[in-house]
This record gives sequence, structure tokens and C-alpha cells, in this order.
Amino acid sequence: MKSPLIFKGDTRYTYASGVVRGLEPYLLTKADYQKVIDAELNQLSIVLSELGYGGGEHTPEHALDIAVENLFAQLDKLSQDKNFTDTIKLRYDFQKSSVILKSHFFDKPLPQLVDWGFYHTDILISGIGAILDGGKSGFLKILDEAILSAKEIFAAYNSPIVIDIALDKYYCEHIRSVLPDSEFFARWMAIYADWLNIKALARIAAAKLPVKMLWDMFVEGGDIPLKKFAEAEEGGIEHIHSAFAITEYGRKLSDALKSAMDGDLSAVDTMFRMELISLYRYTRYCSYGLELLWAYSLLKLEEIGVLRTILRTKLAKIPVEFVKEVISVVVE
Repeated sequence: MKSPLIFKGDTRYTYASGVVRGLEPYLLTKADYQKVIDAELNQLSIVLSELGYGGGEHTPEHALDIAVENLFAQLDKLSQDKNFTDTIKLRYDFQKSSVILKSHFFDKPLPQLVDWGFYHTDILISGIGAILDGGKSGFLKILDEAILSAKEIFAAYNSPIVIDIALDKYYCEHIRSVLPDSEFFARWMAIYADWLNIKALARIAAAKLPVKMLWDMFVEGGDIPLKKFAEAEEGGIEHIHSAFAITEYGRKLSDALKSAMDGDLSAVDTMFRMELISLYRYTRYCSYGLELLWAYSLLKLEEIGVLRTILRTKLAKIPVEFVKEVISVVVE
């Protein structure tokens, strides 16, 4: 059980914190999400507009795209450190890099990619091509290193999952290098590192790859040390989840990991998202500081992600019962 967080505050973010406090009441409620679920397809744009997601005249999802762009513009305006905003944007570049690399290695058509991120998608595609050909990309050094690492580990194991694991590790290292030294961010990093390591373990086990490959790709800084993963591996793959019952996360992690061993990561993702969102909610006790801006921006991205899931589910005419579990993650 961790002790309560202590926020030291940062007066540079007094104004930004005031803006965030004014925006927080407009985060969606369970009733708001239900309105979207209940809306007819031809009414979705109207309902989203009523909830603050206007501009979706072409398609409802276009309104969500606009919301992401507006959020990033707002963060640029409120942040005292450009690295902060760029770090959140760069997350999309790492995700797109994974798709681009898999398309290249498996000679598959490249799906349409969104243009959120630090780099325009066309620039990202050409830069990755240059790296793979031994040239220079002009990217941030950390992204260059991540792409080269993914290339090397893919050559060794010929599996798409190792690309994600390599890129996740490097993105986490980048976040650690730019976030302030504070108790809140240290705790955020610990949860995020644990999430990535557990996901990597589940992916490796499901793909029947050697678990020990995780040792080279392990993300440092989590609450679950590498030795716990080594102990779990020694107990055999079928019992690997049991070792994690005695951790900071208890039985819920063990149960989530058990269901993930066949490749379904939804339970693991849900558990760690809830851990992070609980941490974001704790910023209600922070008077002012970057913590408030960080928490709000990631909560807003979670909200947009849930709305996108609802829209795609409805448009595909898939029953939306499972969406209610997703909603429960982001709503108190």
C-alpha cells in the first residue's frame, strides 16, 4: 500500500491549472456516453456536438479527430515546456512506426494512418524507409534508435510482437527523460513501466517465444522488478500468472495476466488503465502544477478513445454491451 501523494506545486502552471479546473467538469459522464450509445446513426453528429464534440459534419469520427487536434493546440498554449506536449504527440509516432514497420517486413499494404503526432505521416514513412536502407531520417534520436532496435530484434525472432515491445521500451525511456522529477510522475512511470512489461510477457508467452528475450527489452522503473519475471519464468509457462499475485497489484493482476496468456490483452490493458486513471483523479488534491495538465490531457485522450470505440461499434452494428465495461474504466 503506497502512502498518499504529496504535491509540491509549480507556480509556472498557476494559469494552466486554473484552465484545467474549468475544463474538468465537462469531462463526460456515464449518462453522456449512454446518449451516444442510444443515438441513431444519423443523429450521432448532433449528439456529439451537444457533448462538446462539434465539427463532425462529414462523419462523427471527424469530430473526434478535431478534438484531438484542439487538445494538442491547447496543450501547446498552456505548457511551459514544449517537451511535454511533444512527448504526448510522439506516442502516436511510435504507434504509427510499428504499423509502418510491420507493413514493410511482411510486405502488406499500409493502412491509412492518422496525422496526429510530432511528424506528418508521409515524413514518418519516408524517414523509416531511409533508416531501414542505412540512411538518416532527421527524426529525434530516440525514435531512430527505437526503429533500429525493432529492426534488429525482428531479424532475430521474425515476429510482429517484438516490434511493439521494442518501440514501447524506447518510448518509455523517452518519457522518463523529459518528465519532471516529482512523486506523481515517478508513480505514473512505475505503473506505465509495469504495464509495458506485463504486456510484453503476455505477448511473448502467447507467441511461444522464449520468455528470456524479455530480459533485453525490460523497461526499468516499475514496481515489479525483473527478478519477479525471472521467478515466474522458472515456474513454467502455465503457472506464470500465479507469481504476480504477490505484487503491488495483487490478485487482480494475476487474474488479468491469466486471461492474457492466450493473446487477449484486454483484461491487462483495462486493469492498468484503471490504475493510471485513479492516479489522474488524485490530482484533485493538487493546487497547481504540470501534474494537472498531464492528467487532464491523458484523461481527455481516454475519453476520445472511448467515444471512438462506441462509434465504430455502432457503425459495424456490433452489440455494444462490452463498451459499458470500457466506459466504466474512464468514469468514476
